[in-house]
Amino acid sequence: MLFVVLQDMKTKNLFFFVLILVLCVFGLKKYWRTNSHLEAIYFDWTHDNPSIDSPAALQEMLDQFERKSLADLPDSYLQKTKMKEAKYSEMLGAMHFYEIKKKDCYRKIVGDFRIKDFIAKDQFFRNRTYTSSTPLYWGIQPEILHKLMELKIILEKRKLNWKGIKINSGHRTPHHNEAVKGASKSRHIVGEALDLKIGDVDNSGFYTEADKAIILEICEKELIKDKGGIGLYPGTRVVHIDTRGYRARWNDY
Repeated sequence: MLFVVLQDMKTKNLFFFVLILVLCVFGLKKYWRTNSHLEAIYFDWTHDNPSIDSPAALQEMLDQFERKSLADLPDSYLQKTKMKEAKYSEMLGAMHFYEIKKKDCYRKIVGDFRIKDFIAKDQFFRNRTYTSSTPLYWGIQPEILHKLMELKIILEKRKLNWKGIKINSGHRTPHHNEAVKGASKSRHIVGEALDLKIGDVDNSGFYTEADKAIILEICEKELIKDKGGIGLYPGTRVVHIDTRGYRARWNDY
């Protein structure tokens, strides 16, 4: 009898937990960061969403989504994101975008990082509901995600803490880039760049400059070398990497 009562209580608790979660997921549109976090929990609860731990698994995930050229995107979207402005047209002409739904943003793509960690946090992402069928256009380029996967593999082989890295920024539309005061020709606009926030990489228990030095050395000697850009940003915990195809180095934002 007691077992039945306990089971009944567990069922009721689960029901109320799910009810509260659903209300939060669909009722906190105004608070997009909180909403996004709750939607991620809901997605994991309702989907198989394993860590992505190899280049093959990363590419398999990307291949699930249709890839579109700039010319394929809706004109209204191009207008609102400023992609049609003349000062960006040459830079953006060869870009491709993954067409995804809002709930796809919670799929893991590199390790436990989700697509949402690399997508422009603009009005389109913020205002889409979890169940919306209206697509989002993710302008990330596969090469930069594969570089991040390569960094993950290097760190784990050396018994360093891959989870000491966070993603500050991935793809940005021109409008979003202007809003965050990014460089006018930022590689984030074409989806070739990531800003990494460095934490406790060396497993010391806290962040020091040595953690950032480890990442910068790997980027310089193994990951990026002369095939891309590295933003050093001394005095901060941030490292910028990109796959522009030629060497670039700088110290300030």
